[in-house]
Amino acid sequence: MKKWLMSGTAFLLLASSASILAPARTNAMIVNVPWDVTLIRETAIYDDETFTKPAGSLAPFQTVHITKRDSGWSMEDHTEDKGYLIETWQGEKWIKADPETLVPGTYRPESATITLVDKQELYDEPLQETAGGTVISPQQVTVTGTIEWDEADFGPPRTAKFYRIRTWLGEKWIYNSFYKEAIREKAVSTTVDLFKDTESFELPYTGSAKTGTLKSGRYPVTAVWELPPTIGDGSPTWYKVSLPEGERWILPEGELAGVQETTGKVELPTGGKGFEKPTYYDDENYAEVAPGSYDAFETWKDGELEWVHIRTESGAVWVNPGLALKVRPAGIIPTDEEVPLTSRTTTYKYPDWSRIHNTKGYFVPQTVKAFEKWLSPEGMTWYHVHGTWDDWWIPENDAEEPAKQPAETEMNSAVTE
Repeated sequence: MKKWLMSGTAFLLLASSASILAPARTNAMIVNVPWDVTLIRETAIYDDETFTKPAGSLAPFQTVHITKRDSGWSMEDHTEDKGYLIETWQGEKWIKADPETLVPGTYRPESATITLVDKQELYDEPLQETAGGTVISPQQVTVTGTIEWDEADFGPPRTAKFYRIRTWLGEKWIYNSFYKEAIREKAVSTTVDLFKDTESFELPYTGSAKTGTLKSGRYPVTAVWELPPTIGDGSPTWYKVSLPEGERWILPEGELAGVQETTGKVELPTGGKGFEKPTYYDDENYAEVAPGSYDAFETWKDGELEWVHIRTESGAVWVNPGLALKVRPAGIIPTDEEVPLTSRTTTYKYPDWSRIHNTKGYFVPQTVKAFEKWLSPEGMTWYHVHGTWDDWWIPENDAEEPAKQPAETEMNSAVTE
């Protein structure tokens, strides 16, 4: 039995209108049928879902929309008895759910020339099991049609695509092919900071020829290309960097793009954490920065948060002044007060309602001694206590988050002249 091709990484920028379609982790192939399927052979249509009243047939390579479906069937379990109600020019009709005659996704006739950059296997049909073993070398080919769908189980769309091309063997299909014309680079004038050695390529494609390795450091960027999101990967970005030997493409990890030079002072009235690069504030790899005023020489925005590169006696570090004041707000004073813990107590990483450490119900009733406390602008007293592994903040009297949260502190003007 032929099966639909469900795997592979999509390199194209086109969005898919198809619905979820992917294999489950079972022996039988469970498929969530998309709302749009493409007929690849002449397909009989029926007036009834038992297929006893023929109503004609539909020609191949057209996309039909399903109006009624069974979303939980096995392709290896009597699927010839299943059907789809589809829209036709004669009204709604039934077709058999036959993987031999239909594939997921939308068919579009095309007339375009594309330049393949690596070898491609040829398929007789847009089906996984029709590969004939013939492989073509990188070359220009003429595309006469495409079938495209979304193969993501969850999260952002992830496009999969077959291309029908002309060959000396007649029309064949290739799958998820990278080609030069797919590159949609955007011209920019910025920089990228690399924190580890990074390979460079002739094209923004890891299958293209490698041109060398860039050492950690800062490089000028002339263009970027953001790939479509893939599951677990976010939206990876390729950077075209300008080097003495020419322009090269890189796909770094943990990079820092768009750092801006600045001058002025940064005030850390309660100190803060200093990092090698902007990171999660809970990262354990940090240096304590003492309260004081520091020279700033670079800034970098992460959404609403501004990170600042400062010089200290022990070297340059990145700090986040806004978060530093949330973690250790001004006005903290020492105390030795005892604080009761109950089944209602919630603890926080710092005195902020969004930074829960342990939810209520975690503790048995007991009493702990605080070593610091802080009175918030809203009149709430927070207590700082030593926990088993780290330190926690506790609002007074098992207080719960108010219905209206305190306004966020402005964090966009960290550098002062």
